[in-house]
Amino acid sequence: MEIIKGAIIIPTFYKKRHEGGSKSMVSKVLFDRIQKLCGFPLIYTDAPKLEELDVVLIYAVPFCDRPKVPPGLFDTNTKLISFYGDLPCYDSRECEANREVVFHGCDLVIGGFYEAFTEWYPQYIHKYELFPGCCYPYERYANLKMNPKPIMKCLLSGTSNKFYPFRRYIKKLYRRNASGISKLIDISGRLIVPFKQYPEFLNKYFCAIATSGMHGCIVSKYFEIPAAGTLLLAERNEELDLLGFKPYTHYIPITMEDVIEKIKGVLSHPKDYTQIRKDAMKFVQKNHSDINRALQFKDLVEELVDA
Repeated sequence: MEIIKGAIIIPTFYKKRHEGGSKSMVSKVLFDRIQKLCGFPLIYTDAPKLEELDVVLIYAVPFCDRPKVPPGLFDTNTKLISFYGDLPCYDSRECEANREVVFHGCDLVIGGFYEAFTEWYPQYIHKYELFPGCCYPYERYANLKMNPKPIMKCLLSGTSNKFYPFRRYIKKLYRRNASGISKLIDISGRLIVPFKQYPEFLNKYFCAIATSGMHGCIVSKYFEIPAAGTLLLAERNEELDLLGFKPYTHYIPITMEDVIEKIKGVLSHPKDYTQIRKDAMKFVQKNHSDINRALQFKDLVEELVDA
């Protein structure tokens, strides 16, 4: 097969974030993996030049607070892949209008938010591929062993705001100490743990909680927690099922109605969940790392170019 000439186009907004070690580092890890696998350079620009390229990945264009479309984006025969990142436009009409323009003009659309995408953009299902988060980078998780003497609490990490209603609900229970829950969970807020230390941090705990966002998106915690050998307590949805996660095999499903009961149950009988921790750790590291996503991307590119 001939060498495919491609590039990964990233808005200049992300350059400092990728260099500074912020939470945006997760995308940088994935892009670095794709670059090594496919030979596609990372180009930070808001006005990309696409001439003489076979295929280009366009990341996070448009975005809720950066709703513009780069000039000349559709003026060449280059195959375009939209990797939209965050799907909702959060009431930005310009973003919503330009999202339609980009999805219509691109040859392939990839990303998470499966339930929201299929509901909001059914006209583009034929060019959509589910491309969710993962555990990044693979090596940091693969080098971990399941902790035989973890902290016997469940960890709740991440931002708690209106975009994460279940997470915010659990935090309210914690503040009220409902049914003694404050002794059963630890709270870790946004940016408390550096990105590079996050796998080891998760590995310290017996269990941790992952909940989807308000639009059903599977956040990276769904992958990171089990990949670290930590028991995953998770809100179930359709995207999680599509990714092969099986309740009581890879995670313990939770709802607002039973979350306290489930936390108490797993902490009271930890040995009953050893096999789930082992199976989930193996499953995620094998199927849902940045290596898997890069390989998936490579396959998609080859299919697109050959079409």
